[in-house]
Amino acid sequence: MQRILVAYDGSELSKQALQEARKKAEEFHADVHVITIINPTGPFTNKAVYKSIEEDLIKESELELKKVESGEFHDLSENITTEVLVGNAGAEICKYAEQHDIELIIIGSRGLGNVKELFLGSVSHNVVQHSHCPVLVIK
Repeated sequence: MQRILVAYDGSELSKQALQEARKKAEEFHADVHVITIINPTGPFTNKAVYKSIEEDLIKESELELKKVESGEFHDLSENITTEVLVGNAGAEICKYAEQHDIELIIIGSRGLGNVKELFLGSVSHNVVQHSHCPVLVIK
């Protein structure tokens, strides 16, 4: 295993996913890719307003990923890649994994419950169904 992908959103489960990725990176001497996906939603009628909100979210996410890089992975800095993507989270995770020959995706489960998940779907479920590689879901 040479390349591990962690989908990070700042939640407690995604922090646990980071910890698991660190263990696996040490065990297999693997590179870790940590990505955050933003998808601004709302009734945006003005493109400039939408773009401004998107840019602000990207900047905030980049700062958060810098904290991850200098925190959890401070001693593995040459083996970590961070990136902020924009779009549908499940689709972007799978696309990134395929483009970068990722061998394992680690993602947190939101734990929405059966009824909510039935109606809302879940990113982790989407990734499990569409990924080309194994997916470890942290619960």
